[in-house]
Amino acid sequence: MHAKTLRRKKIMKKDFDFVVAAVLQVLSLIPMLLVAFGVRATSKGPALYWSDRVGRGNVIFKMPKFRTM
Repeated sequence: MHAKTLRRKKIMKKDFDFVVAAVLQVLSLIPMLLVAFGVRATSKGPALYWSDRVGRGNVIFKMPKFRTM
């Protein structure tokens, strides 16, 4: 294959991945909002809490989680 064809395929894959990710984020926003409203309706306090997690290189980072229990 030519270099132009390979470069074009990489660009098309990157664009496709971006569009799919954007669509999935919008679609997942609806259930996440429903869960957040459900948590807020049934208990006091915020719908999210921030949990400490260990990442690459043993670096601590904060991850948001729903208070569902």
